[in-house]
Amino acid sequence: MADARIEARERLGVDWRRAEFVLTALGFLGFITLPIRITTVYGGLPAHPLLVHVPVVFIPVTILCAIACMIRTEWLSRYGIALAVVSIGTMSSIFLTMQAGAALERALHLTGRAAHLISEHSQAAHILAVIYVLFTAVVIVTFAAQRISCGRPTGLGILDSVLSLRSTFTVLRALLVVLALACAGMVFRVGDLGARAVWQGRIQAAAATAPRPPA
Repeated sequence: MADARIEARERLGVDWRRAEFVLTALGFLGFITLPIRITTVYGGLPAHPLLVHVPVVFIPVTILCAIACMIRTEWLSRYGIALAVVSIGTMSSIFLTMQAGAALERALHLTGRAAHLISEHSQAAHILAVIYVLFTAVVIVTFAAQRISCGRPTGLGILDSVLSLRSTFTVLRALLVVLALACAGMVFRVGDLGARAVWQGRIQAAAATAPRPPA
């Protein structure tokens, strides 16, 4: 039955307005923010501390929603488009935040322990960006696989043949959960390193200069 539907769809041609293709195009457009550098905001304040709130909030949200949709697959067909769109927006916000962070690092001219922590923070952010790009791509592909395997082929023969298999959908679900957990671990590490770089030196300096109570 599924093969007959695929063959019928191929005869009708490919509808490039389908959600899967639109989401894929939006995913590529999300990379448009990669070279954009917003260094400061109103009043000359650094942009990084403001922009960082976007991925900090939306990465956990998309992770939890993706895992929920993998457990209850009917939610993926209902909310898959919204999940993919938010994931693409979050991916773009990671790029903007990284660029703003690099500008702030250059402006501060840090040395010593703080510079080392910021370097580790930056490296971890790059790893997080790569993993989250893969996560976003797999969200889109998993959404497409569910629709195709449920009898809604795209008309692209090879794509439909591969993604129509239930085993493919199962593998994609497992992969998405693994990537979601990897993103969760990396976003915690990035935030932890950033917080240490900002506060560790300040707390130690404040403790060293604080007046001591009389004996």
